[in-house]
Order: sequence, then C-alpha cells, then structure tokens
Amino acid sequence: MRVFNQRNKSELKIRVTARQRFLLGILLLVVANICFSAKAVLVKLLYREGLDVPSVIALRMLLSFPFYAGMAVFLHQRSANVRLSGREVLAVSALGILSYYVSSMLDFMGLQYVTASVERLVLFTYPTMVLLLSSLFFHKKISSTQVLALVLTYTGVVLAFAAELKLGAQRNIWLGGMFVFGCAATYSIYIVFTGELVHKIGSAKFTCYAVMAATVPALLQSALHNRLDVFQYTWPVYHLSIWLAVVATVVPTFLIVEGIRLVGANNSSVIGFVGPVATIFLGYWFLGEPVTSLQLLGTSVVLAGVFLLSWKGKT
Repeated sequence: MRVFNQRNKSELKIRVTARQRFLLGILLLVVANICFSAKAVLVKLLYREGLDVPSVIALRMLLSFPFYAGMAVFLHQRSANVRLSGREVLAVSALGILSYYVSSMLDFMGLQYVTASVERLVLFTYPTMVLLLSSLFFHKKISSTQVLALVLTYTGVVLAFAAELKLGAQRNIWLGGMFVFGCAATYSIYIVFTGELVHKIGSAKFTCYAVMAATVPALLQSALHNRLDVFQYTWPVYHLSIWLAVVATVVPTFLIVEGIRLVGANNSSVIGFVGPVATIFLGYWFLGEPVTSLQLLGTSVVLAGVFLLSWKGKT
C-alpha cells in the first residue's frame, strides 16, 4: 500500500512539474512576443529623434553584439560543440546576414512609411511565405485548407492597408509595404534553409553566430554612411537604442528558444498571435497611432489565416 501511494505521489509530481514547465513556456513566449512587438515602436521613436536607417541598425547591432558574443562563449563552454566546415561557416554567416542585416534593413526602411501595427501584421505573414517557398524548393504539396489560409491571410493584409489609406496619415504606404514584405520574404528564406544547420549547431548557438556575422556589414555600412559616428547622440537616443538592442532583440531571441523547448514549435506558433495585437496597443499608447474597426478586422482575418495554417501543420 505504501509503495502504491509513493508511486501515485511520484506520478502526480511529474504531472505537476510538466504543467508548470508548460505554463512557464507560455509565459516566456508571451513576454518574448510582446518584446519583439516593441521593436517597431522603438525604431519609430528613434526616427523622431532624427536618426536614419543605417544609424539605427548600427546602434542596434553594436549594443546587442556583446550579449550574443558572451552567450556564444558561455554555450561553447557549457555544451557539446561540433566542428563546422568552411562551407558551413559561410552558410551560417550568409543566413545571419540575410536575416539580421538585409531583412532588418528592409523592415526599418518600411517603418518610415507604415504604422507599427501594419508592419507587425505584414511580418506575421511569414509562415505563409515559408509554405510557398517549401512548395517551390522542396515540392511540398499545398492542401486546400492551406490555400484557404493563404487567401484569408492576404485578404486581411489588404484590409489593413485599406485602413491605412483611409486614414491618409502615412506617405508612400505601398512603398513601405513592399519593404516590409521584402523583410518577411527574406526572413522566410532564412527559416526555410536553416533547418539542418540549427539541428547540428543548436538554435541558441546558431542565433549567436548569425547575429555576430550580421554585425559586420551593419557596422561597415555605418562607416561608409557616416564614418561610424554613433557616439554623438543625446541620452534619449542611447536610452531608446538600449531598449531596442536588449529588450526588443536580445531578450526575446533567447526567450523564444527556451519557450519552444518547453511547449513545442506548434504551440509557440499559436502563442505568437500575441505579437500583432500587442503592437496595435503599443503603437496607440507610445506613438499615438489610431486604431480603427477596419484595421482590427484586417488583423482578425490575418490571425485567422495564420491560425488555420498552424492548425493544419499539427494535423
């Protein structure tokens, strides 16, 4: 009888621990998505301080680099390491530059013309682009449910842009939209082609290497643009830049990795719905961006499309 009770207590403890781990993973992913959502708001606030795109990117990469370098050293000492070939090192570097430099550049350029909420909504369509790229490069069949998800997603984006046009407060909305779509597309390419390398290196370590590689062209561009003159700004600029580099970049990248480990990739994709909604409220609160019924409708339709795509991925 005593053995039976001990076994029951042990099983209950395991179930409670698993539940606690799952809830912790959800919390980490919610915080991570809210932090990521703050990126667009912080970039727009830096624009209001008079900074241009190359300077914002240079400050973001320069201030975040020590954290990623330190984490890379820590992970190298605490975990098993694999030897990478020269070709693999180049592949990691190229993918890092594509995602954290080229993609960020397109995103920041787009934020000059569209609101933070529309930017986040367009970026949230990247799973649909991953689907299309996987079909193109790996001949994965697209089901009728996935086609419906695609239609819903891009219908929602059109509604969101219609809301922007109706407000008339933004200039060159379509140009900004093209830049942000370019960001989503390049990030999708990064997602599609990182699978094997991430599995071999580890997601956290891969992220560190990728960001460190992307820092090089970001600083080179700043050097050509303004001789890397990033030490002459006022304190508010550095204050916002620290938030951009640490809170909206470093912290969420590692929270996402840990959150996915605790709850799984499929659950994490659903929790990601927090991002676009959070951006709407952050943009309203910090930037004074209007919230309209048409914008909320577009957001709801996009979320429905991506949810349908995520749900299909589970079945």
